[in-house]
Amino acid sequence: MLVAMTYMLACTSRGLASCPMEGFDAGGVRKVLGIPRGRSGIPLIVSTGMPYQRNDVQEEVTDDVGLSHGSSMSPGIPLDEVVYGSAFGKPFLAT
Repeated sequence: MLVAMTYMLACTSRGLASCPMEGFDAGGVRKVLGIPRGRSGIPLIVSTGMPYQRNDVQEEVTDDVGLSHGSSMSPGIPLDEVVYGSAFGKPFLAT
C-alpha cells in the first residue's frame, strides 16, 4: 500500500488525478492483463488521468501547503444529494 500512496502523491505533484479502487474482479484483471496465477496479488487498482477542469471556476483554491484541490470538481450529483447529516435524507449543516 505504501507504493500506491507514493505513486498517488507523485501523480498529484505532476498535476494528475488518481483514485484507489478496491472490490474489483481480481481474476478478470489477471486475465485481461495476462498476469499468471500465484505470481502476485492485486490488492488495489489506482486509476490515473488528467483532472476534470471546470470552465466556470475562475479562482484557484489551495490548501495549507499550496496544492490545488477545489477547482477540478466533477459536475456529477449535487452535493446535497450525496452528503447527509446525522441520518439519510437529513441535510448536512456545516458549522
